[in-house]
Amino acid sequence: MSDVNALADRLFATILDRYPVDAALMGFDLGHESLTDHSEEAGHRYRERLRDIGDAARRIRPGTLSDRMTLGIVLHEVRTQIDDVESRQVEFGISANIRTTVPGTLACLPRLPVDTPRRRAGYLRRLRGLDGFFATLIARHRRGFEDGLLPVRHLVEQAVELMDGHLRDLGAFDVVDGGGEVVRSAIRSYRDFLVAEAVPLGRDAAHAGLCWLPDGDAVYRKKIRAHTTEDLDPEDLHATGVELVEELKREFARYGDDVFHRIRDDPRFRHTDAGEVLDAARKAVAKAEAVAPQWFRTTPDAPCVVREAPPAVPAHVPPHYFPAAEDGSRPGTYFVNTKEPHTRLRIKDEATAFHEAVPGHHFEHSRAALLEDVPVLRRKAPISVFSEGWALYCERLADEMGLYSSDESRLGMLTMDAMRAGRLVVDTGLHARGWSRARAVRYLAENTPMTSAQIESEVDRYVAEPGQALAYAVGRLKFRELRRKAEDAGKDVRDFHEVVLSQGRLTLALLDDVVTEWIAGS
Repeated sequence: MSDVNALADRLFATILDRYPVDAALMGFDLGHESLTDHSEEAGHRYRERLRDIGDAARRIRPGTLSDRMTLGIVLHEVRTQIDDVESRQVEFGISANIRTTVPGTLACLPRLPVDTPRRRAGYLRRLRGLDGFFATLIARHRRGFEDGLLPVRHLVEQAVELMDGHLRDLGAFDVVDGGGEVVRSAIRSYRDFLVAEAVPLGRDAAHAGLCWLPDGDAVYRKKIRAHTTEDLDPEDLHATGVELVEELKREFARYGDDVFHRIRDDPRFRHTDAGEVLDAARKAVAKAEAVAPQWFRTTPDAPCVVREAPPAVPAHVPPHYFPAAEDGSRPGTYFVNTKEPHTRLRIKDEATAFHEAVPGHHFEHSRAALLEDVPVLRRKAPISVFSEGWALYCERLADEMGLYSSDESRLGMLTMDAMRAGRLVVDTGLHARGWSRARAVRYLAENTPMTSAQIESEVDRYVAEPGQALAYAVGRLKFRELRRKAEDAGKDVRDFHEVVLSQGRLTLALLDDVVTEWIAGS
């Protein structure tokens, strides 16, 4: 094993040790049943381990293209993980967003495998550990509040609602008998803290962005770098978003001046029951799988499984993909949220399936799983600009593949595209320009066909998870740019797809290197 591969394995093991629930979900059995320790002391230890790895990485001179790719991912991940610790977002990032600390933990725990007596016992040990988990978080929140790192009040209120929902129905945790009662006191103690201490101190919605916090501008720059892998200027991102939104408005205009109104208000565009939502997803995935061999050199042996989202997942969480577990305990699965079907646009069914499942996330993860000669870090690194950029690219690719079944479904594609373009404008508006929540909502209402409920949910997501929403459009633009270069060089689109998925997840700079060297070398 090369020095760089050994270092990548060391980094991946360090990350798994830090996030044991994520490790278990991915199918890596660490031999213990714990939760993440969010104490300051644990964060400092984690940062020092990362710094040691970073120092070792900077001493390596890679000899091969593969080693260069691996070293680049190691350095990016070390920097991103250290930035995350130093941003202290765990102290002020209170929300109901499933990608944030508490909602994500409570949603992931019931998904852990409990197929053996040891795993069932381990699951209960993790649930019992929630008392200490929440006590540590409360201490961190209080420390942040003392330093002016205050949460956003309405997001805290949403978190309280989420805790109340769990307390009303703890059945999601009963994957092992009695699991629900084990967590009751822990959830209640955290809920009571939020009501008594976090809500009164919360920032109002007019000051929801990072720029209103101490060192907020610097933290936002780190978030941009983490989610796009580039040191991009917020103002440049904002301008790009405005340009994309205007381009999309011209596309929408082909369908009539009242197209936004029709998408928002026409009942024909909405689902009526949960079964219909699930059936539409399955049909879209099957259609894409049938056509995919015409556009890809390598297609997954295992089909994408389509299932309803588990009961613990709230209604506001969109459809999402979970890759196959390393230990085989879970296949690659597209989870469709069937709660409140009347709020879901049927015209988005196909575009969403092509993004989340086939050929989007399912093809990316399945292709990466075949890369046995690269470190696991290359297959599992959480580089959202690659993953989400690829999936958004696939929404438009599906149009080329002839997968959209009607003008209405193509309008769904444009609706989702407008949302991603709007994210560049609104995320930077909130966190760099100091926009109020109301201004962000107004911008999306005027420039996209999303409903009021969807817009408010989207804006709250950007407030809760700064920078992540930038990854989609930034990544798609890079895939589109590189494909044009390949086509100008006479390359087959199937070969382009093979090359961009052949190295695992990459930063944008490394992806550019791979494609450029492929074009030059043939």
